Amino acid sequence: MSKAEALHELYEICKNIDFEELDDITAQAKDKDEKEFYRVAIDCILQQRQKKIVADKVF
Repeated sequence: MSKAEALHELYEICKNIDFEELDDITAQAKDKDEKEFYRVAIDCILQQRQKKIVADKVF
């Protein structure tokens, strides 16, 4: 698998993440860099979802 394919797969996984799992996911981080990676990825997905909700006027 190429790096581009791996990143795309990661994107697909992240965009479909169940946010009720976040505490467990971050708690399993091996170090603070990994935890920070999860936080940044999750923030990005939340921002995308927020933009879609605002654009769709669902709020």
